Amino acid sequence: MTLEQDQNLCKIIDSYSSKDDAYWSFRGRAKRFHCHNLIHYPAMMVPEMQGELLDVFLTEVQNIQSVIDPFVGSGTTLSEALSRGLDFLGIDINPLAILACEVKSGALYTKKLQEKTDLLLHNIKKDKSNIVSKNFFGINKWFTKQTQLELSTIYRCIKAEQSKWARKIFWLSLSTTVRAVCNSRSSTYKLHIKPNKEIDNIPSAILIFEKTINKNISNMKEQKEFLAKNKVLKINKSISKVFLKNIDTTNNIKHNKKYDLLISSPPYGDNQTTVPYGQFSYLPLMWIDIADIKNLSKKNMLINPNTIDFNSLGGSLKNALIKLEEIKLKSKSLVQCVQKIQKINPNNIKKLASFIYDLNQSLINVLKLLKENAYMIWTLGNRRISNIEVPLDKIMRELLESMGCHYVYQIEREIPSKRMAKRNSVATTIGNEFILIMRK
Repeated sequence: MTLEQDQNLCKIIDSYSSKDDAYWSFRGRAKRFHCHNLIHYPAMMVPEMQGELLDVFLTEVQNIQSVIDPFVGSGTTLSEALSRGLDFLGIDINPLAILACEVKSGALYTKKLQEKTDLLLHNIKKDKSNIVSKNFFGINKWFTKQTQLELSTIYRCIKAEQSKWARKIFWLSLSTTVRAVCNSRSSTYKLHIKPNKEIDNIPSAILIFEKTINKNISNMKEQKEFLAKNKVLKINKSISKVFLKNIDTTNNIKHNKKYDLLISSPPYGDNQTTVPYGQFSYLPLMWIDIADIKNLSKKNMLINPNTIDFNSLGGSLKNALIKLEEIKLKSKSLVQCVQKIQKINPNNIKKLASFIYDLNQSLINVLKLLKENAYMIWTLGNRRISNIEVPLDKIMRELLESMGCHYVYQIEREIPSKRMAKRNSVATTIGNEFILIMRK
């Protein structure tokens, strides 16, 4: 029955692809609305694509009631699960990702939120203090004195709000504001200082925050209407049971429940040379009271701008060559790739080996949270190291097959727009993604 089900899924996905070779690229069909538009996070998945794939599985596979995303990011998969009333487990090492997911899955007291926002904005305009309320290494590098004063005003007024659920929404809006008014270039997710001319033209943090929070209120009102229309809203909140964990997936994940379906997009390589989620998040997190983020358990993640990325997959190169010896028996595609890189720049092998080793450890732990015969939908990108393409889609398949999982289907899609580092010493732009479907 399972093999027959696999074949039916393949036929259905094939039928979509046969309509248009570029169907799964969603060019011109991707739009971020309601809670998908609360934060602009690096390398976000396409909501419509994940939603459409999810609906295929809900139609063809019986009794799917729960979804897991072990690299949840800003919560694209979470949002699609909420829209369908599915229970959800999201995992991420980044505190900003956890905050975004807490806001997206929180109660939608939109009328009360509007009242609290009006009061907050009134208090911000009334605050005439000249005190900078935060102090951290590099504050004068990354923020002008005027911006520090305005962000401090917003920070103090948010802290004065008594309801934590409202403060979380305000903090998330402040995170977007910080990115817009800091001295780091907007053209990259890494921290690089802007030219002086651009710093001189940085807009008012208070004006940006007001615009952002009002936009987010509209997004949350849309979310509430959307959930109500789908009949998955109960007393201002989604009926889904949501669990969020701020942990490192390479370690054992303590959780009692097992899940029916996995939908995720792991990093395509170590964060430093692909997408530096930690660097992106560092400055916003400096202006947020992280005590308000309920699910945080990873300590000392904000020691410096690189701490989150160092603690992410492949962040540490310690014993990299020993790790390679351990992992290479599980993937012939990894071995072939290493051999090609070895001829050009042997030093770059360490980054690849460390990342794949950590990814493999994560897969071992994540599979324990899936039911037998549960399906997995992995969105993957093949980065380049020393101008050699790393076939992550093949490596991922081989790693999972070494753990007894079964290959079902693969889709290749062009990425209409996903901003990454254009070029550095080990990476170039990724233009295509692969959607790898496996079964436990």
